[in-house]
Amino acid sequence: MGIAINQMRQFTFPLIIFVVFCSSGIFAQSSDSSDSSVGPRKEQLSTFERSFKPSFYDTEVYLYGKGDSTKTFGKAIDQLTSAPPETLQGYRIQILATNNFDEANTTRNSFNQTFPDLWIYLVFEAPTYKIRVGDFSNRAEAKTLLEQFQSQGFKKAWIVPDRIIKNQPPKPPIPAAIDSTSIEN
Repeated sequence: MGIAINQMRQFTFPLIIFVVFCSSGIFAQSSDSSDSSVGPRKEQLSTFERSFKPSFYDTEVYLYGKGDSTKTFGKAIDQLTSAPPETLQGYRIQILATNNFDEANTTRNSFNQTFPDLWIYLVFEAPTYKIRVGDFSNRAEAKTLLEQFQSQGFKKAWIVPDRIIKNQPPKPPIPAAIDSTSIEN
């Protein structure tokens, strides 16, 4: 008889724990279903969706012509291009590859002064900074400009395959340098 009571105690304690655990889970579920602040907010989300206007987040892109001043704000990009820019496989001319960011930036700025109409790209592929110029759909286009660069002192320039931007808008003018050391009254 003592063994049966002992076995019953061993069985009763886990049973009580199980019942308490299950009842607390049921109670938690029933109390959550009566709380209106928990659950999906379908009404508020639909209100947001009705009032959302994607055009509100659009930004205008302006291009400046040679005669434009900062007061005219140029013309919108849609007025100047007939086809949107797209990227495709093509060629660029790489004029420099260096690990020094300052050297790459200086070369890009001086090249930008020499050839203000060309798009110049500073590409970082760890640990090298690369200065690439132009968007050419074939190698022959790039070769004619490469010869011009080499005759003007960029002897180590070469043609590289790259993703290019076709139908690109005209390049905006280079802003004038600002002298922060002069004091005006």
